[in-house]
Amino acid sequence: MKRLLFLFVVLFTLFYSYAVAQNWQMQNSNFPVDVRVTNFSPVNNLVCWATGYKTPSNTIPYPGYIRTTDGGNTWVCDSIPGIPDGYISQIVAIDADTAYVAVYVLTSSNSKGIYKTTDGGTTWTKQEAYSAAFYGPGCIHFFDASNGVVIGDPLLESYTTTNGGITWNQVSLPQALVDEYTWVGGTSIAGYGNSVWFRSSHRIFRSTDRGNTWTASPYDPQYYFWWPCIAFQDENTGIYSRENWNTLAHIYQKTTDGGVTWTVLSNTILDNLAPNCIRHIPGTTATYLVSGGEPAGWRGLAVTYDAGETWNLIDNIGCLSIGFSNIGTGWGDLYPTYQVHKYVGPLLPVELTSFTATSNGKEVILNWSTATEINNQLFEVQRSFEGNDFATIGFVNGKGTTTERQDYSYSDKNLTDGKYFYRLKQIDYLGRYEYSDIVAVDYRAFKDYLLEQNYPNPFNPTTTIGFGIKEKSFVKVVIINNIGEEVAVVVNEEMESGFHSVEFNAVNLPSGVYFYQLRAGEFTSMKKMILLK
Repeated sequence: MKRLLFLFVVLFTLFYSYAVAQNWQMQNSNFPVDVRVTNFSPVNNLVCWATGYKTPSNTIPYPGYIRTTDGGNTWVCDSIPGIPDGYISQIVAIDADTAYVAVYVLTSSNSKGIYKTTDGGTTWTKQEAYSAAFYGPGCIHFFDASNGVVIGDPLLESYTTTNGGITWNQVSLPQALVDEYTWVGGTSIAGYGNSVWFRSSHRIFRSTDRGNTWTASPYDPQYYFWWPCIAFQDENTGIYSRENWNTLAHIYQKTTDGGVTWTVLSNTILDNLAPNCIRHIPGTTATYLVSGGEPAGWRGLAVTYDAGETWNLIDNIGCLSIGFSNIGTGWGDLYPTYQVHKYVGPLLPVELTSFTATSNGKEVILNWSTATEINNQLFEVQRSFEGNDFATIGFVNGKGTTTERQDYSYSDKNLTDGKYFYRLKQIDYLGRYEYSDIVAVDYRAFKDYLLEQNYPNPFNPTTTIGFGIKEKSFVKVVIINNIGEEVAVVVNEEMESGFHSVEFNAVNLPSGVYFYQLRAGEFTSMKKMILLK
């Protein structure tokens, strides 16, 4: 029995070491083994800030900050003077020198408040906010170097700044519930553009004007009190998770209307992965990472490339917190030591930035671009007539692994008139694959000249003009006002036969009735358009 137990321990240790080695690299240089990291704020692939405290907790001088400026090769770990009894709920880094921390306390100590450094952590200055609050700031977000917002307790107290923390102005929040409070830490707040969201113990709050005014979702009686995580890819689409303290039941949800409504994400990986942190990967359109691993569920790191519709489990280690500056650079505090590790494993097979289909009367041309590729073997080009049953019509080789933009094109010829649907199936060298979004296009073979009605019409200030060319010829499209004067030239070049469309921008023209004229070879046609401003 002892031998079997020994063998199990050895196998578990080897498996753990192997799994860590696959995707994570421990950051050893100048990093104390007794510092537990709680929050990351990466700036780029070289600069990352974090907060942490020593274990056991009675070993002063921490809580403090942690910083690297060389991609994790070396780290500086130091305390922040004046907060021996405070808890650093979150750190937000602006650049290699400037960062803010929110200090939350459980007593009436003067340690509570917002602290700022502009010299890489050498000195910290306490900001003028939360002087009267009992607990202090729980979460903080900066929209840019000047504009920021914090939320804290008691009773959901919030402040905004427009001058980099020189002054903070208190703003009103919706009336707090009797037992409502701020959940501390960077997992409970997310921002995009001028919008910001945070989760209290009971509700989701949203602001679309940098924290100056707020709306709140309805009271949530089931999943409260424990570890909310929220992330947004734009001002409409985001993913959110929460867990019940008592039952350990958890749920993941997605919104596409800025948090007004939420739908449940049902997935085997998510069902078993108790949430610790959700992050949208900067520079991607719809890629999120979820780290988790309470004893009630799997430990691991999961990724979605399509805003939560499908998920892949990257590893089974798990982190309390993660922070990624881009698709290739991120840090996490791995179980069970919570020490900093840098992510070195595969994250994205392909980051597709655009996919379009256009018809020119002779063929349908598909164009797509990638921002980065990892082990990208090829693309299958697939076509459907109904948008459901797709068949492969061609192949385009990928670029393997690259961090530079790549552009691709494919021509679908010999078509009959009708509507066509296209998608890409990207396959890596391990046989794994992902599907792109579906694009649709109307194809009409042009055997004569044609000038279509502009759309929209009336318009303000842009509209699209479509026309067909029977044969290769010199084409001119002009805009004429109601007294016969030519006021703009939209097209003036030789063009191939087929269907074409161009956009006309009338931003410099006054409202009124105009005419657009097509001249191609011996063919001339004119139609009326209306500009309403």
